[in-house]
Amino acid sequence: QSYEIRMLDNRKLGELPEINGKLVKSIFRVVFHDRRLQYTEHQQLEGWRWNRPGDRILDIDIPMSVGIIDPRANPTQLNTVEFLWDPAKRTSVFIQV
Repeated sequence: QSYEIRMLDNRKLGELPEINGKLVKSIFRVVFHDRRLQYTEHQQLEGWRWNRPGDRILDIDIPMSVGIIDPRANPTQLNTVEFLWDPAKRTSVFIQV
């Protein structure tokens, strides 16, 4: 199942003018809410990699996404995705967890 996240430029007028006309990089990462599991995140991710070779924890549903540029999913970071987007254009990224 894919979940939509709408990317919005919510700067106030005149704020950060240096990014006008430029692309913004966004990085999404799924982490543990439970504090105990946060301390063992590396071991948990290695367990996932061992038990489910080739599977990712987080991915981008590219066909459903709109306005994203250069989506990337590093094979060594199973819980992280990144992409570029233009704040002046409508952008929605659909992620799969």
